[in-house]
Amino acid sequence: MNYLADKSYIAIKPQVAAETPVIPDNFAPLISESIRLNPNYAADRRMKGIDWKSDDLLKGLRNVAGDISVHGDPDIVGHILNMVYAKGVTAGNAASGYTHPFTVGDGKNYTVEIPRGAYAQRIWGVRGDGLRMEFVDNKLVLVLSIKALGQFNGASLAAALTGPGMTTCVLSTDYDLNPTKGLLADDVIVIGSKEIKVVSLDADGKTINFGATTVTALKGAPVYLKAQTPTFGTIAEPFYMGNVLVGIGVDETAATTAAGAKATATPCYNFAMNFKNNLLDQPASGSMGPSVLLNQVKEGGIELSRLFENPQQYQKWIENIKQALTSIFTGRFINTALTISEAMTMKFYKVKIMDNDQPLETGAYIFDKQNLEILYDTDVDAALDIELVNKTTGVEYGDSEES
Repeated sequence: MNYLADKSYIAIKPQVAAETPVIPDNFAPLISESIRLNPNYAADRRMKGIDWKSDDLLKGLRNVAGDISVHGDPDIVGHILNMVYAKGVTAGNAASGYTHPFTVGDGKNYTVEIPRGAYAQRIWGVRGDGLRMEFVDNKLVLVLSIKALGQFNGASLAAALTGPGMTTCVLSTDYDLNPTKGLLADDVIVIGSKEIKVVSLDADGKTINFGATTVTALKGAPVYLKAQTPTFGTIAEPFYMGNVLVGIGVDETAATTAAGAKATATPCYNFAMNFKNNLLDQPASGSMGPSVLLNQVKEGGIELSRLFENPQQYQKWIENIKQALTSIFTGRFINTALTISEAMTMKFYKVKIMDNDQPLETGAYIFDKQNLEILYDTDVDAALDIELVNKTTGVEYGDSEES
């Protein structure tokens, strides 16, 4: 059987602890993904009395990494930011919206699930290594680069199943000594054509328990995780570039004031942001893959294009002058009185222009095409702050309760 990629989706959920996967139940539409397991196999080059390169492969230090691309609606933006940055305490309520603050720091670990046809790839211990926010055809697109501690999407039987009354199966440890890692009670696994609900998992890391069922399968038969049936509910619209205001000023106060109205904001014809955590994913004893994901030196940049009016920005570039930038994204109204909207406010306290290009093309206006470096401002002891207002409770982002 063949499968169309369009039938896929992404499911996500924050974990309580990095090494504790969960069944993700927040479903979102997916644009594309490129998450891959790399087992880092290498040819066994030990001398064995043969004149051929190798007769087998040996396991290396595995890793799970790749990109997820989704439209940036106000709900999924919160989950993506939650993987990248430290989330503060959520305030608010359903009537007036929930406000979620984010600052530079450790994001939460997530479990992510993406189906590939009939089976699901479950990736756990997921953190955001990098994030690009850009507008494509007016719609905000998020490209999240992730690293993960592990994944489960399939294994094989270590022993045959022989018909009626089967209550357990044991997975082969050829790939991993703990092959059930990532599976959970209430998951549905498929053995042959038989769908079986998991009741519990033994502490040995290889035994799955289920209710008595009739199933026949040979040793080595594949065992895989069945894809969930997604429930989307009402899918929020993405933020649109036409509803974004960008303010630039000598400091954050001036930039935020400028972003408060279209008359004082700076019209941008291209606006994109890049953030990087440069996660350390070094394997250690006790793990065939990364044992922990740790932020290293953080960095960020902004790309924008605006009509050239005078040499002022060029002068700020060559004289290395500090500026502040605030961007305010506005979405749909939350309350019935139409006074409170979904919104995302991003404050960058200190930016300087890395590149300032002013290309001349026949029949075209001159633009300032700039790359800005997001710098750490020692005056406020921060590089950036993000505030998101949406309809999603803090509990869904992993908070124990609301403020």
